Amino acid sequence: MKQGYFGTLQDGRTAQWLEIENEQLRVRVSDYGATLVSLWLKDAQIDAVLGFDEVSGYQQSVKYMGAMIGRVANRIKDGQFTLNGQVYSLYRNDKGNTLHGGQEGFDAKLWTVIEQRADTLTLSLCSPAGEEGFPGELTVTVTYSLAGCRLSITTRAESTAATPVSLTNHAYFTLSGSTPSLKNHWIQVDADEIGLLDPNGCTRPETMEVEGTVFDLREPQCITEVLKQHHSQLEIAGGLDHNYVLNGIGFRPVASLRQGGLTMRVLTDMPDMHVYTANFLNSDCGRGGAQYTPHCAVCFETQYYPNSVNDPSKISCILHPGETMEHCTAFEFDQEEQA
Repeated sequence: MKQGYFGTLQDGRTAQWLEIENEQLRVRVSDYGATLVSLWLKDAQIDAVLGFDEVSGYQQSVKYMGAMIGRVANRIKDGQFTLNGQVYSLYRNDKGNTLHGGQEGFDAKLWTVIEQRADTLTLSLCSPAGEEGFPGELTVTVTYSLAGCRLSITTRAESTAATPVSLTNHAYFTLSGSTPSLKNHWIQVDADEIGLLDPNGCTRPETMEVEGTVFDLREPQCITEVLKQHHSQLEIAGGLDHNYVLNGIGFRPVASLRQGGLTMRVLTDMPDMHVYTANFLNSDCGRGGAQYTPHCAVCFETQYYPNSVNDPSKISCILHPGETMEHCTAFEFDQEEQA
C-alpha cells in the first residue's frame, strides 16, 4: 500500500495519490475527485488512461479527467428539474445546461479515504443538502478493486431526500502507450440505439436506431474511420459524444476497445453509456510531458440516460431516502500471445 504527495490545491489543501496493485495491474488514484490517475498494465507495459503528474493538471488543464462525476453525470437541460412538485434550479455551466454536477461537482472535491488495502481502495464524500441546487444530503462511496486483469469501480449512494443521482468515472482510455492516439483502435458497443444531441450538446429524449448509420458499433469498427464520416450528429460534437442505450440488463459486457493484440472489455450494470472521443481535449502538459490532442483517447461513461430526471419515459435516476443506489463498472484487459 503506497501513497504520496500529489500537489497543493488552489485553496491550500493538500492532495495525495494512493496505489493498489496485483500481479497484473497497478492503479493509482487521487483523493482529489476520487480520480483514476493511472492504470498500468504490467504485461503490456503501458498506462491505459490519460493523466497528469500532479493535481494542478486536473484543476487547471482538463477538468473531469479520470474523476468521479456527480451528483449527475452529463447534462441536465436548462439547469432545472421538477421533483415531487418542486422546481429545482441548478448552476448552468455548459451552454445553458448543467454539466457533470454543476459549478463544482464531485470531480473537484477532496474525498476521504476510508479504507486502503493491497488491492482495494474506498473513498467517501458527503454532499450537503442544497449543494449545487440538489435536494437532500447525499453520502457517496467509491471502491476501486482489482481481481486478476480486471479493475472494478463500485459506487454506493444514500440520500436524506429524493434526489437525482447518476455517478460515473470519466477516464480517458488509449491502448497506444506513451504517445496517446486512437490510431488502429477498434471499438465495439452493444447498443441498438443512441440518444440524439441538440445544437448545444444536450441529449434529447429522442433516440435513433444505429442500424445503417455511422453510429452502429455492434460489430467492431475502426474509431478513426468512424470519425472521418459525415453526419450532422458527429458535426455537432466534433466526433462521438453520444449516449448509447445499452442492450441487456444486469452486470454484463457492453463494450470493447482493441488495439493490436490488446483488448479492453467494459462491463457494467448501468442502462446507458456515453461514448466520448476526447473531441475538446487540448493539453500539452499530460503525464511525462505527453501532448493530449482531440481524438487521442475515448471515454466510456456508464450512467443513466442523460437528462432522464426531466423525462419519465426513461429509467429513473431518482434515489429515495432509505434506499441504497449501488452500481459497478469494470474494465478488463486481455493480451494475446504474440507469435
